[in-house]
Amino acid sequence: MEEKKVLTILLGSPRKGGNSETLAEALAAGAASKGYEVRKRRLAGMKLMGCVDCRGCWGRGGPCMLDDDMGKLYEDIEAASVVALVSPLYYYTWSAQIKPVIDRMQPYNAEGAPRGVKGKRVLLLSASGDEEAEVFDGLLAAYRRTIDFLKWENAGEICAPGIYKMGEMEEKGQRWLEEARALGERL
Repeated sequence: MEEKKVLTILLGSPRKGGNSETLAEALAAGAASKGYEVRKRRLAGMKLMGCVDCRGCWGRGGPCMLDDDMGKLYEDIEAASVVALVSPLYYYTWSAQIKPVIDRMQPYNAEGAPRGVKGKRVLLLSASGDEEAEVFDGLLAAYRRTIDFLKWENAGEICAPGIYKMGEMEEKGQRWLEEARALGERL
């Protein structure tokens, strides 16, 4: 029996229907066309606290001692064959919406963790109003170091510069939309 293919998309933008989300929609369409179940999780509006380094990981049966919406996200990340980290570029790195999710992955590195996420395939989608591709260097460094630490496999990176105003991805981002759809089809 073939294993269920799940793509969990973590939408890290505060803007619903924004450019990074439009990029994620193209990825989702490509993956769905290849039989993936797509789970989209809009992080804006969720209650997501930052890690408090309490060292209480797995102390209440789940990954984290904090009581917020991260419990739902842990389930989706664990179920995923592929995780998509989707974030607009904010001050050359992650948005505030996605950063707590990344920080709260710590339980999977805790000694004696009963469950793990090692070996997950992960990808990055990002858009920025800045025109130069180099503005993504900080985000790419953070992404690559994070997935290395979590022992995740990089399934792809799409960073779209020069896309800022709502709707610009559809207007002038066709190249990246096509790349995202193709990436979804290759997962």
